[in-house]
Amino acid sequence: MPKKCKKILTPNKVHELGLDEISVITADMLDGYTSIGVHAFLCCSGLTSITIPNSVTSIGTNAFLGCSGLTSITIPNSVTSIGSSAFCHCRSLTSITIPNSVINIGCWAFWDCRSLTSITIPNSLVSIGDCAFYGCSHLTSVTIGDKTHKQQTVTNGKCKAYKGFNTDMTCRGFQYEEGKTYEFEGEPKLCSCGFHACLSLTDVFNYYKGKIGRKFVVYEVELEGVSDEKSHNSKVVAKKITIGKRIL
Repeated sequence: MPKKCKKILTPNKVHELGLDEISVITADMLDGYTSIGVHAFLCCSGLTSITIPNSVTSIGTNAFLGCSGLTSITIPNSVTSIGSSAFCHCRSLTSITIPNSVINIGCWAFWDCRSLTSITIPNSLVSIGDCAFYGCSHLTSVTIGDKTHKQQTVTNGKCKAYKGFNTDMTCRGFQYEEGKTYEFEGEPKLCSCGFHACLSLTDVFNYYKGKIGRKFVVYEVELEGVSDEKSHNSKVVAKKITIGKRIL
């Protein structure tokens, strides 16, 4: 069978079709396009809602960067990749479901989506870029498969948290094993030893990137003796850490 020709939605085409002047874009308006191209809807601040048709397989770099009025977007199961900074500075976006077809999320894809409170990440995800969710300060709920991971809180120096490791289960030169508890000798310092974790799952991606399962893995952990010292995001350091189950 002949290959289907790629039809990329470019910024020029968006302007030609008048899509940069429309607040609500429906799937039929984009029917036949196979890619939302680089800068396609760059800074279309009047755009509030878009439904992407199932002809689209990729969302390009900076595709919706600066679409500050965008509150709703429907991504179909045909999409396999979300490009770098694709939704960067989409400050009105409150929730998003990434379908099971997506295997790659680029660097800074959701940077500064400060109204984003929940997101669904598929089990199919293979690779995630650096700081994909950086600045998503209100993102408190992450669903992976059939399990939702809430942002954790520290109570009396104890909490559950999320921790990234190299694939050999090392962090800062310290070797860990699933199901075991470790206690630091002395006073642990943030980022100088392996006894740290993030209260928010997506903050782990500020420190780990690339192929999931080949570059890094993510586990649920329990912390005791949590220090008052905190980083600029939800990363904390503790005296004792228990390694739970792997989640990514």
